[in-house]
Amino acid sequence: MKKLTIAAVLITLLTPLTSLAAAPQQEMERMSVTYRTPLDYAIYQYTTNLLNSFKLELRADIHMQARMNIQKMAQEHGFTVAAVNTEQQKPIPALLTRAITSAE
Repeated sequence: MKKLTIAAVLITLLTPLTSLAAAPQQEMERMSVTYRTPLDYAIYQYTTNLLNSFKLELRADIHMQARMNIQKMAQEHGFTVAAVNTEQQKPIPALLTRAITSAE
């Protein structure tokens, strides 16, 4: 009886250890680095700056179109609204855009 109890206790103690050992090993995360030439990096910087300025222009254009549409709807319904001039719009300073103006 003693031997049976000891065997049962040993089996229950060893079972979790064998299940942990059988768990599949997770593959380590790998990172690849691609080295670019200075010309490739300059093209990348130029493209990034161009896309940033395009996004800013697009955002300003959408804002201006929305204001013009609201003004048009207000005039159609009889409200008087001061005209929106494109000259009133101030350009966004480069510091607020976080765009690089020259290679640093």
